Amino acid sequence: MTRSTNRSKKSRVNPPNVPDEERKGDETPDVPKSKLPPELWRNIVEEVALSIPDAKARNHALYYLLLTSRDLHSEARRLLYRDITFVHGTPVAGKISDALHAGAAKYVRSMRAANLVGEVGRRGRSAKTHFSHLPLNSMRALRSLDLSASWIQNPSELVELIRCSIPCDSLVAFHVLLSFDDDILPFLLQQKNIQFLSLYRFDDEPTSPPQPRQLLPNLKRFKLHDLNRVTNNFQGFMKDRPITVFHSGSFFRLPDFWSTFARQLQALDLSSSQVNFQGLKEFLEVIATTAINLRLFACAQISTFQEVAPATIPAVFCVLNKLHHLEAFTVSFTSFTIGELDITNIPNVVSDFGTPTQVKSILLTQRTVLGHGGETVLEFCYTPESGWTTAQKYDLHREDWFETWLRKLDMAYC
Repeated sequence: MTRSTNRSKKSRVNPPNVPDEERKGDETPDVPKSKLPPELWRNIVEEVALSIPDAKARNHALYYLLLTSRDLHSEARRLLYRDITFVHGTPVAGKISDALHAGAAKYVRSMRAANLVGEVGRRGRSAKTHFSHLPLNSMRALRSLDLSASWIQNPSELVELIRCSIPCDSLVAFHVLLSFDDDILPFLLQQKNIQFLSLYRFDDEPTSPPQPRQLLPNLKRFKLHDLNRVTNNFQGFMKDRPITVFHSGSFFRLPDFWSTFARQLQALDLSSSQVNFQGLKEFLEVIATTAINLRLFACAQISTFQEVAPATIPAVFCVLNKLHHLEAFTVSFTSFTIGELDITNIPNVVSDFGTPTQVKSILLTQRTVLGHGGETVLEFCYTPESGWTTAQKYDLHREDWFETWLRKLDMAYC
């Protein structure tokens, strides 16, 4: 007698963005299992995932693999829910929530949540589309939580939710647009393994942080969006932790705090701040004479409001010769018109016109406001054999370039 096979009708419809409706819990397709080793199936699924850079297309491919056979189901499901984006209050959020409650929560390693506005908790039929409905306490593999896509209207309620739900010492990376204050401190105290932290700013009111051994003793990478205020909290925080990578959204008054932690930094990202041409020389001098151990540097955006960009701009960068460990840096220029400015001279200035250098890559971005406008992105790469070579980059953003170099230098910490 021919054996019948039950196939789900939902396999014939278009799948949702992050689907899991085709099975309840860990139910798998009712088809015979292969005799191939599990390691081979895992390699097949991972190779498919790695070959598709677009997240939406990758999720759809994993979805169809999940429906193919019993052998592929568990591995495809594991990768499908390894990195998720949860947009609070949307229909897709409800489908993700259902899947996580049905058993997929154990696969989640990183989660990005957006649109966290209004009340954190909510009752009724729409509750499952809310962040508070997620089984956070079941996400035992969760290592990265990103809440920085939203301005939090009820910070104390949200922080209390994650403090009570996320297992202690589980996170390696945590990002949120909240201040460092007495509300968030209890949560940070129970996450001692965080290596990469992003906060909005330090609170105006003094906070008495515990001893370094208790608060974020493993923090190596720190991002602060707003550094326009002078606080003792910031100085002590930077000084007492092993931070080697620092991102700042503003360089305003940063020299006031600089001496407490400049020497410990190996990577510095100031690309979100701006400095005009008149202050450029002093700005670079402060960096080059204090952060002497930098290996990677994203300079502030250089702007000039003169009608024509000064042709002397490249010469100012000779001060970076003092950074003997520097391997890569990037800078962006904005002006009304280019005039006689030639940014391609900067690599020669930095390497002292042909002298062997540690610098291997320089990413330069030039924007013009008048005329046709537009943007030019050039990457200069150096090898002892060929010297400096140039390539124009059409789709390379400074943030992506910086992140790539952090990984090359083993300093991404995420």
